Amino acid sequence: MKTNNWIIGLLLLLPLNAMAQTSCADDEFWKIYKDSLPETYCECTYNTIPFAFPIDTVLTGSMWFSATMNDIKQGLSAYWFSTDSVALDVYAFCISHRPAFSMIVPPNRMYEMPVEEINKKLDELPGSAEYIKALEPRIHAYSLHGGTGQVYCYPYNHGPHSTCEKVMELRSWMTYVCEDTENVYRLPSKNIPSKGKAFLRWIHKPEHSNQKCRPADIRLTLDSCNGEEVGRTTIADSIHVYMFDSAMLVNTRKAGRDIWVHVSHEEGIVGRLRYFSNPKYAEGQPEINQSTCLGKTLTVNGRDYTSDTTFVEGVYVNRDTLSTQHVTLVFSEPAPIYDTVLVDPKDLKRGIVHNLTGAVLFNYGDTTIDVIVPKQCTKRYQVTVKDPTPIDNVDAEQNGARKQILNGRIIIFVDERKYNIVGQQID
Repeated sequence: MKTNNWIIGLLLLLPLNAMAQTSCADDEFWKIYKDSLPETYCECTYNTIPFAFPIDTVLTGSMWFSATMNDIKQGLSAYWFSTDSVALDVYAFCISHRPAFSMIVPPNRMYEMPVEEINKKLDELPGSAEYIKALEPRIHAYSLHGGTGQVYCYPYNHGPHSTCEKVMELRSWMTYVCEDTENVYRLPSKNIPSKGKAFLRWIHKPEHSNQKCRPADIRLTLDSCNGEEVGRTTIADSIHVYMFDSAMLVNTRKAGRDIWVHVSHEEGIVGRLRYFSNPKYAEGQPEINQSTCLGKTLTVNGRDYTSDTTFVEGVYVNRDTLSTQHVTLVFSEPAPIYDTVLVDPKDLKRGIVHNLTGAVLFNYGDTTIDVIVPKQCTKRYQVTVKDPTPIDNVDAEQNGARKQILNGRIIIFVDERKYNIVGQQID
């Protein structure tokens, strides 16, 4: 932005002039130069509201805010809940015909201006650095078509803390800054697509290139903050998304019920959550097919798996477009290792320790024991505990009869049938 030298000189008089006047009716500067001044001069100079982060207000028509350079240099995250678009113009001087920088926030959207972009714009302003530092910029907020709506303004990388008690509504395409470690959002049934196609995207940009994206845990509850849990996942990065269960969404919408979305992450990071309904789909990604032995872990997109599973992963392409990726993970069962142990009944009463597994056994018969060591294949033992002196064929006069001790009990076998010692047939 360029300003004539005569205007720069007169800027020094503006602060004193504004302090002495309450409206343009008594403004000598305006009377002299009104033909050269913008139409917004009077509103900008005399009809402003002190600006202070955070702003939470209902915007009606046109509103002016007076700020400081310290406010402006913090950057800006602007939330706009309305069916109309809102414009935010930042003027360095009320005599300026054009704003130093502007942003237009579409209906039900959030727009951000990073600190770096703000500073670049400020460097283009005329005048010395010390004078610019002392300026009181004006922010002009107005809806483009006369609509009204709720506006929130926060410094860049900051946003409203949405809680169970004061919850924000999830709307498609809206970006929500998650500064606090836990935020809760409400997805009303009216914002659920009729076909049940929707996804959540988590965005975390590390401060340094050698750092990794930090994950967010997502949990869904029905009807209330403490309602029945209907979904849970971890989004590990900004590429892979969480796709809602379509059947669950369709049923929830038909029943007129709300879903509460709980988002949590580690302390000290700032992330962003975005909700998209009715996404578009691009060509699918190559399938992932992995297998290993039971006991080990397979990691896919930042999540660990320890048992067989098949699912479809959503991969973010751009805007509201996804591609899909089929994932199949198989964990092979261990082949059993057979071991037979002969134990005297009196020793078995006290329990015997199986040397290969460390398990304590108290009964005769077969026992399956899994030995699990982290990050190693599970070993499965089939242990048979037997009496070293079983009694067989004790009744020679009875054809086909034999006696045997099993699991500490005397069992009489006649052909393929089993009887206890009092002659009752048992299974």
